[in-house]
Amino acid sequence: MRRGQKTSAEQVLLKLRQTEVQTAQGTSLALACKEAEISEQSCAMSAYGRKSSTH
Repeated sequence: MRRGQKTSAEQVLLKLRQTEVQTAQGTSLALACKEAEISEQSCAMSAYGRKSSTH
């Protein structure tokens, strides 16, 4: 996504799931985020939220 462009919730979830699958397959988080065109911080915060919400 280009900077300043609105992203729908569905698009966000799709990109986060894509990075999750890639990291599970052994791809580094940095590379998976780069391919999905999102920041590593977004991925890390999403992963943190999933872990903390399950406890």
